[in-house]
Amino acid sequence: MKEKGFNNIFKFSLYQENILLCEKILNGDDFNPLTRSSIDIRPILHIIIIKLQKVLSKKQYETLFQDDFDLFQYYLEMVHRYSKEKRNDIFYSPKIKTMNFDNRIFSGVECKLGLYINDKTIVERNFYVDNYNIVARWSFDLVDEVVNSANMIYEHIKKNDVKNMWDEYNMINVKGFTIDQIRAFPLNVRKSILRDIYNKH
Repeated sequence: MKEKGFNNIFKFSLYQENILLCEKILNGDDFNPLTRSSIDIRPILHIIIIKLQKVLSKKQYETLFQDDFDLFQYYLEMVHRYSKEKRNDIFYSPKIKTMNFDNRIFSGVECKLGLYINDKTIVERNFYVDNYNIVARWSFDLVDEVVNSANMIYEHIKKNDVKNMWDEYNMINVKGFTIDQIRAFPLNVRKSILRDIYNKH
């Protein structure tokens, strides 16, 4: 999938069950191929989930667009145009779930975050939000937090990309490999060469 002229794109997506709440696109072309193929955001997933849980359970939100258009009020007006029977069917009212995982009880509205590259899954993680506030779906607060989380992921990937570039610099200058040779190495060969370099310097 190509978007905004990018050959490679990351998508950071937030769902409530099968409803896409918000999504942020990042340019995957900013990073080297090795970095794109070895993404690991597990070290920062916990803090991202905590921040999303907090914003999804706030008591008040900013839903006013350009001072005179309230996104949540517009949704309510649209719902109330239907008959009472139909209104109950389409009104957004997520169900609270209780899950037992690893002898721990999780309760709340089920949500999911996902990081994808070119429509391939890097990671997906379900989490539960206690005191979930449906207004969050139409809020700028949620958009801001999703953007902040995506930026945190971007910085995490960039840090790994810089490390990979320094590794390649050392492989060129210490071992005399060309960049084409380095890019062709299997991962286990690359790791072996780097161990040899860093154990001696």
